[in-house]
Amino acid sequence: LAAASALVVAATYWMALQPGAADAQTAVVRWINDPPEPFGTVLAVTNSLLRPVPLAVVALALVGWIVFTARGRDRWEVLRAMLLAYALSEAITQILKREAEQPRPTASIAGLDVHGYPTEPHGHAYPSAHTSVAVGLVTALWPWPTWPQRAVGVAIATLVALNRPYIGAHWPLDVLGGAAIGLLSCSLCWLVAARWPIRRSTVT
Repeated sequence: LAAASALVVAATYWMALQPGAADAQTAVVRWINDPPEPFGTVLAVTNSLLRPVPLAVVALALVGWIVFTARGRDRWEVLRAMLLAYALSEAITQILKREAEQPRPTASIAGLDVHGYPTEPHGHAYPSAHTSVAVGLVTALWPWPTWPQRAVGVAIATLVALNRPYIGAHWPLDVLGGAAIGLLSCSLCWLVAARWPIRRSTVT
């Protein structure tokens, strides 16, 4: 998983830097910025929940739910995986943002609707930090939640990924690269959990 994810990150980074990358993705961004129904209704209804503060509340609620239902040492494993996934996803994303220095769709495509986003998205486009962190958290915690919790997590991560081009903040390559960074981070979290568990079980 780590190797495949790293390959996707490298490929999307390379493609994002190619001349004409923005032009090649413009049609997709325009389509998702004003999507057909019922897809548009879903994105519009969930849009306000995916702003930074509400999204943080939703994420903490999901993690709290998982921690509450986890057993014994698994609670500490969940908390460690959450912190590690966030730190890795954010660190890799910010490094690549500064290296790529790609403009956002709102700076390249006239007339995009930011759908009520409080301020016009600023900073660099590639990769999507929201997507990398969302995917990183959901997948890093995957060994411990119940199936309903996993379904909620996947739904949230998917909506976050779709919301970024919906508000004109990211290109499709940004989202794909962000998701790959999240998976790369999660694979490292799984390695840590397997190699250095919080408390080793006693074999009887």
